[in-house]
Amino acid sequence: MDYDAYVPDSSRWAKSGLAYRVLGHDAATYYQYAIYVAEGLGKNSFNALRGIKDWRTDDQNGEQNDLPALSKGKLKDFFYIRNLYGNIEDVFNRPVYSSPEDWIDVAIREPESERGYFSKLVTTPQSRRCLNLGSYNYLGFGGLNTHCTPLVAKSVMDYPVTSAGSAAELGYNPLIKEVEETTAKYVGKEAAVVVGMGFATNSTVIPAICGKGDLIVSDALNHNSIVEGARLSGAKVRAFKHNCVGDLELILQDAVAGKQRYNKILVIIEGIYSMEGELCCLPEIVEVCKLYGAYVWLDEAHSIGAVGPTGRGVCEELGVDPKDVDIMMGTFTKSFGAAGGYVASDYETVARIRQYAAGCTDACSMPPAVCTQILSSLRVISGEDGTDIGAKKLRQLRENSKFFREGLEALGLEVLGHHPSPVMPVMLYQPYKIGDFSRLAFNRKLAVVVVGAPATPVNYPRIRFCVSAAHSREDLADALAAISDIADELSIKFKVAPPNAWCPGSIHDKEEKEKQLSIKRVAKARAARSAALDSASKLASGTNRARFAPLHSVGQPLGDDIGPPRSSSGPIDAYKLSGVTEKQPKWNQYKIMLSSSDVLGLTNDPVMKEACAATVEKLGLGSCSPRGFYGTFPPHMDLERTIADFLGVQEAVLYSYGACTVSSVIPALGHRSDVAVVDRGVGYGVLAGLRLSKMDVRWYNHCDAADCARVFAQLETEDGVHSARLARPGRRRWLITEGCFQGTGRLAPLPDLVALKDKHHARMIMDESVSFGAMGESGRGLTEHFGVNPKSIDVISASLENAGASVGGFCAGDTGVVAYQRLMGAGYVFSASLPPYLATAAAHAIRRVSAEPRLVERAQASAAALRDAALSGRVPGFTTDADAGSPIVPLRLAVGASVADENALLADVAARARRRGIGVCVARVNPLVPPDNAPPRALRCFGSAAHSREDLAAAFQVLAEESAKVLPSHALSAGVDASPGAKNKARLGADPGSMVMNPPGQVPPKSGGYGSPKNAPGAKINLDGTISLNKDSVRRDIFAKGDEAKASAGKRNGLHNRSASWSVNSMNGNSDNAPEMFEALSPVKESPMANGSASIGAPRRMFSDHDSPQSLSVPLLVVLLYWHNIFRRYILNQIDITTHMVPRWLARIGLHPTESRGPVRFFYCAAGYIGSRNFHSMALPLLVWTYDCGFTRLVMVFYCMTSGVGCLLKGALATNTSSSRPANSSLGSLMPHRVHAWPSVAGCNATALPFLILRWRHGDVWLWDMEEPKAVAREYAAAFAYMFAISLARMGNGDSPANVQGGVVVGAIMLRVLLPHIDWCIGGLEASTVFTAQGFALVGMVLAAILLFPMPLNARGEILYASSTCYRRMWRTFFYMLFFAAGSVWREGPATRATELPTTPAGWAGVLAAKFFVGHVISQFSVWAISYVAQLFVECWLRAYVKYFKPWSVGEHRRGKEGGEEEGESKTYGTTHMRLVAITVVELAQDITGALVTAHGVPRLFDTLRPYTSLRI
Repeated sequence: MDYDAYVPDSSRWAKSGLAYRVLGHDAATYYQYAIYVAEGLGKNSFNALRGIKDWRTDDQNGEQNDLPALSKGKLKDFFYIRNLYGNIEDVFNRPVYSSPEDWIDVAIREPESERGYFSKLVTTPQSRRCLNLGSYNYLGFGGLNTHCTPLVAKSVMDYPVTSAGSAAELGYNPLIKEVEETTAKYVGKEAAVVVGMGFATNSTVIPAICGKGDLIVSDALNHNSIVEGARLSGAKVRAFKHNCVGDLELILQDAVAGKQRYNKILVIIEGIYSMEGELCCLPEIVEVCKLYGAYVWLDEAHSIGAVGPTGRGVCEELGVDPKDVDIMMGTFTKSFGAAGGYVASDYETVARIRQYAAGCTDACSMPPAVCTQILSSLRVISGEDGTDIGAKKLRQLRENSKFFREGLEALGLEVLGHHPSPVMPVMLYQPYKIGDFSRLAFNRKLAVVVVGAPATPVNYPRIRFCVSAAHSREDLADALAAISDIADELSIKFKVAPPNAWCPGSIHDKEEKEKQLSIKRVAKARAARSAALDSASKLASGTNRARFAPLHSVGQPLGDDIGPPRSSSGPIDAYKLSGVTEKQPKWNQYKIMLSSSDVLGLTNDPVMKEACAATVEKLGLGSCSPRGFYGTFPPHMDLERTIADFLGVQEAVLYSYGACTVSSVIPALGHRSDVAVVDRGVGYGVLAGLRLSKMDVRWYNHCDAADCARVFAQLETEDGVHSARLARPGRRRWLITEGCFQGTGRLAPLPDLVALKDKHHARMIMDESVSFGAMGESGRGLTEHFGVNPKSIDVISASLENAGASVGGFCAGDTGVVAYQRLMGAGYVFSASLPPYLATAAAHAIRRVSAEPRLVERAQASAAALRDAALSGRVPGFTTDADAGSPIVPLRLAVGASVADENALLADVAARARRRGIGVCVARVNPLVPPDNAPPRALRCFGSAAHSREDLAAAFQVLAEESAKVLPSHALSAGVDASPGAKNKARLGADPGSMVMNPPGQVPPKSGGYGSPKNAPGAKINLDGTISLNKDSVRRDIFAKGDEAKASAGKRNGLHNRSASWSVNSMNGNSDNAPEMFEALSPVKESPMANGSASIGAPRRMFSDHDSPQSLSVPLLVVLLYWHNIFRRYILNQIDITTHMVPRWLARIGLHPTESRGPVRFFYCAAGYIGSRNFHSMALPLLVWTYDCGFTRLVMVFYCMTSGVGCLLKGALATNTSSSRPANSSLGSLMPHRVHAWPSVAGCNATALPFLILRWRHGDVWLWDMEEPKAVAREYAAAFAYMFAISLARMGNGDSPANVQGGVVVGAIMLRVLLPHIDWCIGGLEASTVFTAQGFALVGMVLAAILLFPMPLNARGEILYASSTCYRRMWRTFFYMLFFAAGSVWREGPATRATELPTTPAGWAGVLAAKFFVGHVISQFSVWAISYVAQLFVECWLRAYVKYFKPWSVGEHRRGKEGGEEEGESKTYGTTHMRLVAITVVELAQDITGALVTAHGVPRLFDTLRPYTSLRI
């Protein structure tokens, strides 16, 4: 964008910035929003005419698979993105090329294309040096500074890049411990716990201390992270008016004296509200909470380190004792220039948080370099470094804030907030001023943040200035001068030039009204205080607080997941059992790390460390801003491009915390009206996202594709595809799973799941946190492992905290999926961006994987060795549920025990192993995870490229020795059998698959589908004695005796690979020799099935269905097929040739469809519409109604005939690629997809119709014998131009030149066939009965076309989608033609037909407009009414079929048959076909009604109205 030549939008008359002076703020704002919306709609319409897609909502995968739109349920958001946000997109997400200090280098972005509006912005190398008034770098510790940067760079080189583990496991290190102790001492609390992300500090900790039965009272303007945490907690949430103590007290009075009883009450407030710049009324709120026994949660994200004489926040600023605030929360991303956050409270509450907060149990702990930044800045602030630098910075920030606030107020701007807040919002009101102010400020070298809807109320957009101690007085004075000039230009000095006093809208007036109401609420609350306290005191003796449970409870006795249940009032820090919070954690205290998630072994890689240190030395550590507000740096953009290229998708978006990635993705894309089909084994992140989205969740058994199919079948029944409802399913469907499950190590049956989601038109979200970078030949995850195209997964989400050797996460997919999250993803929008050096680390890891695939191979070999050790008995008493190829191998006890005993045994083994230098721990399962979703208790073990054979051998030996000392004898015998050759046989009593999560009472699921034969079992013995081998697709029948031989082969499909290997071992005694032994038994090869994969597990029969003939033919059909193939091959060759030649010719003459010139694009849009079915469905009926004669009706019949014949030929010559958007035909009526095949139907009509009309106008006289040959020549030239234009438009629409050429030829042939018989055809349409030769000929041609329609089949014997689409269009067109012709015959016109036509252009316009409007309104209403009645009738009939006939015909007589699958199939058997028949009936009703109304009803109406009109036609 050319900022230097920018003219503010609000300076134009229609968008005048002075409108508020007359209309007031509200009226002027809404008036300008109306213009804003109209402008956006106009720009998008212009883009559509020019063929420019809206890239922000582009959903290529959804369009190709005919999925419900991403905007469904979120129309408001998508409307804003499409029509409003595009106008101001350039003022957000501006990249920064320098460190986030007082001056920054802001990148200049330019539109990717000049063709239209709202083009995608591309970052250029150019930048502009600007004064930073938008970052949260309050004390100047962000960016490069002498106090922190050298220490941080040294820390990057001295310590691992990340801890590669959660703080609840082995990620707790000495630096984290020091940060927690220093923070607790600084804020004046007993203890503190740190979380790696500020946003997650609220969103993951609030659910840890509040739950069902609790009450959360939250300020109405609290941050989104607080809102999300409160929603996740399950507690009841009530909001009180912003900063209104009276309203808070009224809510508390109702809580303590009302009918509903609460376990405890938590009041959550912020120290400084970032969008208002106001300090909270902390003293008054604390006083009220003490009265009613409520706990206080104080969020000091913007106040800690920024206010107070020593920077200790609002408690110090407002004179409140920190002991009176129960929980103090803050972030390190602002004043400290780091990342993450803390929660400080008493010891027991902090212990509760450590155990229950997902930020501690399910996320990577704080990286060492971040800890170093926090510690160094804290020492400076508190003066522990022995200098007064911290005091000077605090004093400078306070003085700068006062100077800048007073300067803004002196200018006459409407400034919000209180001193000494460093955040100063200034009101803009009108929407055009959002972009105008930012652009004009950028021109004057000011980097400012502007905020509008949806972050603020729609009528209160604002600027948000943030002042830093690093700003000099001169810079701030220059900024105020520049702001004054901009304010004059935009007319925002509302104090100097106030709005119309008679019109509402000023926020100042609103605040005054709120103050008056607040005073009334305070008075009302005080009047009711004594009665409320008396009522509360009667319910509990002593103080009111004794009535409530301790803060570290959740309303009921708590069970420690390490030991037996304990009282909710006692301490629950039992982490010493799992090695979480050892008193003196040390660095490198373990020789071998099994529980480290550093899969590729890169956290200590010197090359990666050097790259990270270089980033720190250039950009500093923290970003000090969200991505949208000057928090985007080159490493962030580089990482997003690297991820997208690595996965082969369009785009990727980077989140700053792994635990908040998928929990932000799901609610951003899902809606409460959607339904989610979810694997029961998903982790906390997915569970949190599901809860936030409020979707209807349907669970399927863990990694069980068959059960997933059952759930989808049930959804089809509910949504109407298999039921008695004809309407297409209205709600979106999501299939949500993890790639590799961290809790069990199981792999999702991805090929089966992709097939199911395609079949049932669902979108898929897959969390690849464990599999990304660790599976597949080149580390591209589960998609590469199974050979699935990544583009078939709608949304791929993953954490970068495992193979990425970093922190954060990403979401990858289509551009629309990613662009939407940049505005609506909570973890992206409301969180400070990832520290740039961590983005550098992740990008380096991905590039290393691409360059050195051996890293992945070594990690996979390590995981395979772990799995083999667990299954072979090398670690006695242990087994694993992990699938082959999984990078994580949880080791659980082979024999189940009680939860307490199991945890104690595992913890004891892990502790003993750690004392011997093996870094292993019990996998922490967040206690908030429901039991049905919780994985078995196990030791956390990852495969890693850092493991050597010797390391693993030593680790196995230590684990074996320690387990032998700890585990009871029966547990050890379950894992090892002393008999030679049968060491795995004894474990059959404790099937590893039996511990997989299932609802109570359900049998363990059988794994459904391995995706490819190479992932299936090596060998297995079926129940009837058949041995199935996968290695070389061989098998041999070993006949067994007994009832097992009767079992159904279908029930044996998909036995788990572990069970299969045990069956072989029990017979052979040596699993290593099993494949060779069975290979020698039989060399017979497996015959491939229709889907191309080998049949695994089915016994060979002497006579089978494969021995029967697969087809039948006669010589005539063979000859026809031969010539069909020859002609088809010729057409395909012509398509290839013309596709390469014609576009070049068009480009030379400037008529290529991609030509950027407006007239060319308009020509293609207009010509494309004129040649479309929509245009003909509007124009041809109007021709019939205007010229009421036999010939115009023949034109309509001939149009239907050419269209039908064109569809017949297209279907006969269609290929797999003829339809670019395949759709599931089971959804019902015809999908509006384009089929590109020979010939083009539009080309047929472009030739046939205009020349037929010209022949009717001028007859068959030679040109030189006509009265006006020049005029006739001009008309024929226009017809040729029309044909040429339609042909070009079709090529611009995707048809090949050969297809268009074929359409022209076919149309000409059909016209030539018709011309000699025109009079005969017109005679049939003007006959008095349908029983004529013409009528019988028409019916015969239609029946022949329908019954003899050639349908090409694919390799699987299925009709091509394009062919079936053409067939459907053909018979619908032909039926319309038949009944149109019948309606024409049945119509009895008036005795005397008027022949007068309009003689003036105005007369023609009036007649055409009237007939067009009246005729089409009647026609469309009639079709709708009849189809509605037909649908009701058919639905009633289908309900009767489903309820009465189907159970009798399908269910009753099969009741005695065996097989659960058959019974399950009976629930839906046959209904799909009946529903398709019903839809066909409804469509026929629509076509017949439309034809009869057009040919008979509307003309009769015009005949009736003719005597009453002044113009006779």
